[in-house]
Amino acid sequence: MNPQCARCGKIVYPTEKVNCLDKYWHKSCFHCEICRMTLNMKTYKGYEKKPYCNAHYPKQQFTIVADTPENLRLKQQSELQSQAKYKEDFEKNRGRGFSIVTDTPELQRLKRTQEQISNVCAD
Repeated sequence: MNPQCARCGKIVYPTEKVNCLDKYWHKSCFHCEICRMTLNMKTYKGYEKKPYCNAHYPKQQFTIVADTPENLRLKQQSELQSQAKYKEDFEKNRGRGFSIVTDTPELQRLKRTQEQISNVCAD
């Protein structure tokens, strides 16, 4: 006995049968759920036993983690450790943030130009 098409419910004969996603389909009925583009065994992606094209394949979405007491404790602990590390790094590198710049001829020229501009504006 010939099976029924998963899309249209009509009988699927062997010459037009596509066996995919644990169902039988007519070749023309095996299309994307969204855009209705005809698919084949190489171009389909199955999701919840339904065929989709690559463009309309449903994206997996992540769930939100609940704020359980244990998760809140872990979050607070990691923030405390982070603050301690930043404070330790700050204390260790205190006073090292400055670098000495040598007076190159270009910097000397810029300094003179800025002084001249300042003098003109002050008059």
